[in-house]
Amino acid sequence: MIHFKLRELDKILPVGQEPNLSTSWFWLTDGDLWLKFGDQTIYEYSSEAINHWVNKPTPYNDYPLARFIEDFTELFDKFRETIPEEFYELTKDLNKFKSDSKKWLDIYDTDEDEYSDFYFEEYDKLISWTYQRTFDSGHLIGGPHLSFFRRNNKVRIVWDTEHILENGISLWTAKDGSFEMDYSDFVNKIKVFGQSFFAEMEKQIELAVSKEWGNIKIDKQRLVEEHKERKDDFFSTLLLLDQEPTDKTDWSEIKQLFNRMTNEIK
Repeated sequence: MIHFKLRELDKILPVGQEPNLSTSWFWLTDGDLWLKFGDQTIYEYSSEAINHWVNKPTPYNDYPLARFIEDFTELFDKFRETIPEEFYELTKDLNKFKSDSKKWLDIYDTDEDEYSDFYFEEYDKLISWTYQRTFDSGHLIGGPHLSFFRRNNKVRIVWDTEHILENGISLWTAKDGSFEMDYSDFVNKIKVFGQSFFAEMEKQIELAVSKEWGNIKIDKQRLVEEHKERKDDFFSTLLLLDQEPTDKTDWSEIKQLFNRMTNEIK
């Protein structure tokens, strides 16, 4: 499900400008990342995009994997919450729900330059359950939006990946879509990714500690300490996914807003 390949240590560029070059644990996680759900691969650039960027060495998103891990684990507490059946059904066509919600907003929000009370008190509360389970890959041009919705032992992953560059080229191979799988399998695959990633990073750190870095500043002791901290933090956060589902969302309020929206956009 989650695939990666770390960049070779000697090919990782330091940050800063001479004579103030440096690197750290974050930058040593540089590598390729791609996600596979069914027959779709997320974070895979189209052949046209690769040809456009002549020096693109791989077809995948290449950036420090630490950024993905930080964004992904931040949502774990919401991932484990099982949502009502009515709203889980809406995730089969999430774009329709978003489109209907926007129509409702347009009825009340007539000033395009200023958010109204309606935006915050009704519209935002109605859609909050979607964006609270979504990360947007905001560090990328046309970064995919991925959302994760759990219903008991099922989880549906919904992605919004279609992005056209200014020259008309489709950026990603994946089309907008979704994939459903058992929640227990989903959690297990995240565990497998974590075990594999931190094992590979262990090797990366060992190589970094033994390497002579010349004029590149690196705190080797801090590198070892941070690796342990990051690993412990990941697996302690991962425990959230195995805990009993929480129900922190006020679904009754959201359902009232949904019913009102449905009636008013008819």
